[in-house]
Formats: sequence, structure tokens, C-alpha cells
Amino acid sequence: MNGKGEGVKPSIDSEDATLRPAAAPMTGSPFMGARILDRHWHVRFWEQFTSLSYKNMIVAYRNLRATLLRIIAPLFFMFLLWLINIAVRNDNPYLEYFVDNPDPAVVTVGAIPACATDMYIESPCWDFLYQPNNNSAVEAIVTGIRENNPGRPIPASAVLGFPSMDDVNSWLQNNKEQTLGAYHFSPNGSSGMDFLLQINSTVKLFRGLYQDPTFFSQVPLQVAAEREIARYLWQLAGRDAANFSWTISLSEFAHPTVDSINIVGQAIGPFVFAANLFGFVLLLSSVVMEREQGLRQALKNMGMLDSAFWLSWGFTELLAGILFSLLIIGFGAAFQFDFFLNNSFGVLFLVFFLFQWAMTSTAFLFSTFISKATSAVYFGFVIFIIGWICQVVIAFGFPYTPDNIDSVPALNVIFALLPWSLLAKASWDLGAASVASGPQGIQWSTRGSYCQNIQDPEAQAKAFVPGVYQNFDCVLSIETIMIFLTLEALAYFVLAVYLDNILPNEQGVRQKPWYFLLPSYWRRDRSSAIPPPKAKRRFWPWKRAAAVQPSGPSANGSKVPIDADVAAEEQRMRNLLELRTGHDLATSPVPPAAVEVFGLKQVFTPGILTRFGHSLNRFFCGWVPKLRRKKNRRPAKPVSQRLKPFWAIKGSWFSIEQDKLFCLLGPNGAGKTTTINCLTGVLPPTGGEVLVYGERLGSSGGADRIRSIMGVCQQFDVLWPELSGAEHMHIYGRVKGLPRSALREQAAALLEQVRLQGAARVRTGAYSGGMRRRLSVAIALLGDPLIVYLDEPTTGLDPISRRHVWDVIEAAKAGRAIVLTTHSMEEADILGDTVGIMARGQLRALGTPLRLKQRFGSGYQLSVSVVPRVTGADGAAAARAQAARADEVRAYFRAALGVAPAEENRAYMHFLVPKAREAELPGVLGTLRERGSELGITDVQIALTSLEEVFLTIARKAEMEAAEAEGRGSVEVHLDDGTIGHVPLGDEFVESENGNRYAVKWAQDEAGNLQVLRCVPLSASEGAPSDDRPTGTPSSTGSDAPPGVSFKPRQSVLL
Repeated sequence: MNGKGEGVKPSIDSEDATLRPAAAPMTGSPFMGARILDRHWHVRFWEQFTSLSYKNMIVAYRNLRATLLRIIAPLFFMFLLWLINIAVRNDNPYLEYFVDNPDPAVVTVGAIPACATDMYIESPCWDFLYQPNNNSAVEAIVTGIRENNPGRPIPASAVLGFPSMDDVNSWLQNNKEQTLGAYHFSPNGSSGMDFLLQINSTVKLFRGLYQDPTFFSQVPLQVAAEREIARYLWQLAGRDAANFSWTISLSEFAHPTVDSINIVGQAIGPFVFAANLFGFVLLLSSVVMEREQGLRQALKNMGMLDSAFWLSWGFTELLAGILFSLLIIGFGAAFQFDFFLNNSFGVLFLVFFLFQWAMTSTAFLFSTFISKATSAVYFGFVIFIIGWICQVVIAFGFPYTPDNIDSVPALNVIFALLPWSLLAKASWDLGAASVASGPQGIQWSTRGSYCQNIQDPEAQAKAFVPGVYQNFDCVLSIETIMIFLTLEALAYFVLAVYLDNILPNEQGVRQKPWYFLLPSYWRRDRSSAIPPPKAKRRFWPWKRAAAVQPSGPSANGSKVPIDADVAAEEQRMRNLLELRTGHDLATSPVPPAAVEVFGLKQVFTPGILTRFGHSLNRFFCGWVPKLRRKKNRRPAKPVSQRLKPFWAIKGSWFSIEQDKLFCLLGPNGAGKTTTINCLTGVLPPTGGEVLVYGERLGSSGGADRIRSIMGVCQQFDVLWPELSGAEHMHIYGRVKGLPRSALREQAAALLEQVRLQGAARVRTGAYSGGMRRRLSVAIALLGDPLIVYLDEPTTGLDPISRRHVWDVIEAAKAGRAIVLTTHSMEEADILGDTVGIMARGQLRALGTPLRLKQRFGSGYQLSVSVVPRVTGADGAAAARAQAARADEVRAYFRAALGVAPAEENRAYMHFLVPKAREAELPGVLGTLRERGSELGITDVQIALTSLEEVFLTIARKAEMEAAEAEGRGSVEVHLDDGTIGHVPLGDEFVESENGNRYAVKWAQDEAGNLQVLRCVPLSASEGAPSDDRPTGTPSSTGSDAPPGVSFKPRQSVLL
């Protein structure tokens, strides 16, 4: 386009070339040398790394609640561990096994206790069982056990006899916890009696009471049987039973106070893991949130390096890991835990720090699989459950014991890959060492040597080192655990970066799995020359499934007519391509425009999983009876059609000049957002190419170089609520590579331009929606970019702020090109030098706003002001006179142009004149000039129809073409008279079965499909003339206006 109101030239000539900027910036020119890409990589990285690290720290500091939670978590869990340890240790003095006992007492073995006194015994219960019950000797011995039980004879009903051992075992299997034990006697003739004793060996605890089955039931049962067998043999020998005496006593070992029941060493691993999980979930959700909300993409649009992004997060989390480790050790020492007092500080710090580092890398790794920040919390809970289970399993010795280490090798590998498993093993070893009976604690010098897997006692004696803690049942030392954690931290970090590149991002874009092996990834090509003809296949990548082809046939095969201006622009760009091919841009006959788009195409193909899901759905749900379907439900597209490739852009050819604003309009689903994503490098195009100031967007490193001269205001505000407006400007500016002094001046000036200087120090979380949009516009203009993309920049602004932002955008045109998308037709009409309208993936119209109104408008709007015939009359007479004059004017316009007023108010009557009556307008205007006083007309205004009408006309036509191709011919509507009408798509009038006529108002849904908004009843006098409908096609005359008619532009806003 050459300017407002002028048509597009179909070819390139010298006149057109002279209209372009004489010194358009080019790659290799001084302007690029001043950009960040011409500086050393380490300079760019350091500036971005420091600014992003600063951002992470400020956000963490401002997010006080979450940060305090991370700091308090170590204190809370150490305090909880202290309470549990105190509770356990306070129970020990009540148990004789744990108190100091230098002179143990001699205790006589007592009677067999009643079964009812046993803990957790079931009812009914029996004191003991026996077999066989068919032997007289056995019956005599059992009778003696019952009757001679000291202090408590046992009734016969408290014992059960069985014929065999199998019967006893069967009873025990079916009657759990109902007896203290069972005797199995084996008579040995007259020489003696053998017996086997079965007991329940479970140690029982209840509210601090400890019951040892050995002394509670086993010893009394054993002593009773031995006593009665001896008595039985004594009597068989003919001796007097009165002289028989049998007393058994026992005594414990002398022992000091047992302090080994210190659960700190056993539970420290799970508690440290739980304390770390707060930071793990917070980090995971923060990284995912930045990707989900577009913050990371906004930084990339400013030229952010991926290495700076990941390493800045890693650096801040390493600092948090150091703080976390020190807090754990400090709080543990404050509670006087032997675990922290007896082990080396260096060993403790490295174990906790390396664990924190490994968990940080694990969070980075998992973030590549999670798309929503809310899911991170649930995922953290799953990790907590898995980690806690691993801690319990390792506490029972699996798999890090000599007996289990080689049992399942695959599980050893799995456990070694989990940081929390390594933490559990290290904590267990440190806990055991801190309460050892000999030398206590693991020192730095013995972090590896203490662990030895030696089972032979003689070998243990040889390996024994006095004064040093050693563990001869150890298979994995703390030194090895430190190495594993370090390797995991590094490996998981690298794997996270790799998966972040090869997995689809929010736009579905991903790198090839072998991207890091390509030289282009490490050595960015700075060449921007158009390749020679023999290399044309390289410039136009045919293998990407979209070569440069005429854009007439749409992707679905139907023939869509191309507008003459769009076709002319396409031909001009094709000529430009042929002219450029084989020339260096520096010597090209035509300097490059700001943006040149050559055959841009984008197709989205359903993935394998989508196809598989549709196949399953069709297989399992295809049999559902039609009776179960809703009657009024809109028929769904066939599966085959839904699985077809979706062409978001079907071939766009246009250019954007410097010092101009290109406004891109289109309904939802038209392809304008996809076009912006392709132009900004967010989405690589399927076919075609884009040149931005001569730099190929699709070349190696082209997107990175273009981003150094690009500014983007995204559709949704991408701001951190914790940061102020000035801090946003600082961070984005440093990422873009602006020097601090220049950044400070530019930030202040831009904030003043968007009227945010008073709120520069206020956090954006307190900003209104309009203030956030103004800040986003200021960020887009930061760094004096040469190309600026503004995606609905005034959404949510009040009228005053909107007008002010328009002034900022208008002033920003100088020296740069601006691409604007908006739903405000008023905004497009005022700001747009060139307006492009897309529909169904194709560029349907291109030109200045005036040009589009002339070619696509439905006609003209004629407004007349009518005054009463007489003056000085009373109110009623004046009203009658006004009505009479109005009737005369209506009658005149009905006779002259066949139109009725479209709108009336006290000041004006508005008539919509179709283009079919365009030739009659000069005569009508002449008549109005002559008979104005007679008709009472004091003012006449004529204007083209609004840009909104143009937009709706083009969108409606595109939808009608698509509906025709898909077989959708009409829409069912419910009319006010109770009938149902079927309106052909695009028709503006419908007649009911009762003969009533209605004006149909159309709108588009979120998918861009035409829907009936409402049907307005028409009176008999308002019957719609056939020639009063907007044609929606360009005028056949090609004239810009009727002779002798001047235009008063009118604006409207699409709501």
C-alpha cells in the first residue's frame, strides 16, 4: 500500500520503490550492531541472568506467606520431631527394661496368667491348648498343670484338648488371639515325656505399657510343664509327692539407662523430606505458572536466552537450599538432638544441601510435564505419598541391607534414582551412628570408610578400628550417596532442559529430539541474503508441506474468490520475490519494507493420540441410538472432517511499511492470532517466509535477531502481581539488553506517556485492568523497537485512557512499523493506515479504512435535520408541525430513493441508501439544496457506512461460503408470533407462516459461526425493499464517491 485512500499497485515500479524508506535498517547495519545480539553471548547471559535472578528474589520476598512457610517448615518439623521424641523418652522410665539397674533382683517365675489379662485377647479365650487328649499320662500332666498353678488353679473349662497337632493348628488358624499357648506332648514310654510349646511371639504395647511374650506367657508355661513332668516321673519312681519341690528364678543383666530408643535418627529422613516438600511444590507451581500465563513467552519475545531462564531459577533455588540446610541443622542442634550434635557439620550440610539441589532439578523435570499451576499442588501430594512410602520401606532395611541388596537389582536402580530414598538411607546411617554404644557420629574423614559389608566375625575383628564408628552391615556409604545426589541434580537439570525443548509447548511447538546435535543450534547464521535461484528450494522449504502457491483455492478444495486488492498485493509480493531472488538485500533494487510476508501458511494436523481417541469414541459410542440424542442439537461434524488438517492461514501475501500502522481484523477463528504468532516467531509457519527488516524469520537464529528489534503487547497482560510497574520495566529492559542509564530514562518516559508515573512504585497486583494494559503497551515500546505488535492494547480501558493510548500509539509510528489487532472498529478506523480483514484463514480485504468502506460498504448514510414549518406556536402546534414536516421528508425519500428512516431522533432522521441508488444521490442532494426550506431541512450530512458494517459484511460472506461448502444452508429461529422460521444464512429478512416480516440481526459465536442475534418485527410500511439490502460486494462502478458529494467519516465500535 502506498498511502491512505490509494489502491494497491499490482506490480513493482520505480515510483513504488521511491515511496519506501530510503534507509531501511538492514542486518549488518549500525542499528543491528547496537542491538544485543552483536554483543558477546556471556554479556547477554549475565545481564539476563542477574535481572531474572533479581526478579525471582523479589517475587519470593513479596510473596511473604509462601516464603515464611518455607522458612518455618524446618522449625515446625524439628519441633514436631522433638515432641514425639520427648513423648517416647518419657514413657521409658515406666518400663524396667530401660531404667538404670546396676543390681538386678532375682525373680521367681510365677503362675500361668489368666488369658483374659493378655493385651488384645479375644473373647472367649483359653489359658492353653494341648494334645493328645487320649493319653492317660498326658492327661495326668495337664491335670497337674491346672491344679498346681501357683496362686490360681486353672479350671478345666479354661483349657482345650485335641487328638493331634494338626487339629491344634487348625483351631489356631480359625481362632486368632484366643489362647496364650499350646502344648504338644510326646510320651516316651516310662523314661520320660517330651513336649513342644507354641506361643504368640508378638510384642504388645498399649498406652506406654510394654508386654514381652517371653516373660508374660512363654516362661510360665514352660516352667509349669517341666514341673509337672518332673512331678509325674517322681511319682512313677515311687517317691512321696509331698517331698517334691520345683522352683525356677531368673534375673536380668545389670544395665545402665538405655537411651537408644531415640527416634530422631529413625524419623529425621521423613521429616526433612516433608519440610522440603513445601519449597518443592512452590518451585514447581511457579515455573509452571510462568509458562501457563505467558510470562516466559513474553520474556522470550524480549530476547531471553533459555540458559538464563533455567540457570536463574537454579541459582535462586541453590540459595534457598543453603538456607534450608542451615535452618534444619540449626533448629536440630537447638533441640539438642544427638543426630546433629554427634555427626560432622560438613557431612550433615552436604547431605541436606545436595538433597535440596536434587529435588530442585526434579521439580524442573516434572514441570515439563505439567501444564497448569493448580495441578502442581496435587502432584506434590502424590510425590509426598510416594516419598513417605519409600522412607518407611527403607526404614525396614529394604533394599540397603546385605540380605536385600542383590535380591531385586531393578529396584535398587529405581530407589537410587529417587532423591528421597537416598536421603532416607543417609539419615538412617547418621542416626545409627549418633547413638552408637561405642564411638558416636560420622566424621568428614570417615564418610565413606565407616560403611563396610563384612559378615565374617574374624574379618570384622581385623577391620575393626578403635575409636571410630563402623558399620559392618552397610552396603551404601554416605560418600556414595553424595555422589549420587550430585549426579542426579546435574542429570535431571539437563534432562529438564532437553524435555522442555522437545515436548510441545503451549503453542504445540517443539524441537527435534536431536536438535542439540545440529550445528545451527550452536552456531547461529547471521546471513540474511535472499538465496540464488539454485538455492530456492532451501529458501522455500518444500518438505514443510506448504510451498508458495496461489492462494485462490482454499485448503478444503473449494474455490473462494479473491478480492481484487488482495490479489493485486499478492501479485506485487510475488514480483518482489522474483526480483529479490538471487540478490543480496544490500544491493536489491527495492529496499525491504519493515515486514514482508510471502505465502504465509499454517496448518494444524491432529496428533496420533487425537486420532486414536476419535477411533475409540467412534467404536464404543457409534451404537448409541438416535433416540437418545437431543432433537435441537446442532449436528456434529463427521469424525473424518474433524480429523482433517486445519488450515489456520491459507496463504497470505502482504507487506507492512515503516512509519505505518497495519491493523489486522477478523472474527474469532479467522487466523489473525495465528498470524501474529507466526510474525513474532512464537509459532513457526508451515509454509512461506517472513522478512522483518530484511531478516529471514525462518533462518537459523532469525527469530532471536528479530526479537532484539521487536516489541509485543500480548492479548492478555503478562505481569507478575508482586512486581511494580517500574520493576517490570527494569526486568524487561535488562532482558532486552538496554544499558542501565538508558533504561532508567526510557522507563520513566514511557511510564509518563501512559500516565503511570504516579503508580510506578505500586505493585501491579493492585493495578486496575486499564492500568495493566497501559503498562503492557509501555513494555512493548521499551527499547525503541522497530517493529511493534499490539494485540488488543486498549481492552478494558475507559474512553479517556483509550484516547490517550491512541495518542501514544499514533506518536510511536514514527521510525517503526506497528501491527495492531483489535475488536474496536473505531480504533481500527482512527489508527489504521492499512487494514487487513481475515476470515476463515484467508486475507479477504486489504486497504485503507476509506478504501474498504467504499468497496465493501452497503451504501451511504444520509442524515437530515427537520425543523417545524411555523415558529412561535404553542407546544402542541409545534409538535404537529414537526410531525407533518417529518412525514413530508419520509414521503420524499421513499419516492426518490425507496428508503425509509433507519433511525430517528429529535435532531436527525437517518436514511441508509443502498449502492444500487448511488447514481441518484447527486440529483437527490441537488433537490434537497433547492427544496430544503420547503421541506424544513436545515442540515444534510452524508457518510460512508461504518467500518463495522464492512467487517460484518466480509465476515458474513465468508461464513456463508463456508456454510455452503459444509452443507449448512439455514438457521432455525423462534419468532415472536410463536412460529418457527428457517433463515438462509446471511439473509436479513424472514417472513413467518402468519405473514409477519422480521429484520434478522446476525452475530458470530466464539468459533466464528454465524448465529441469529435477534429478529426485529417490521411494520407493514417497513417492508424491506429488495434493493435495500447490503450487497456485501465491491461497487461495480469503481468510483470512490458520487459526484459532488463530500464525506463525513463516521466511526463505530464493535461490541
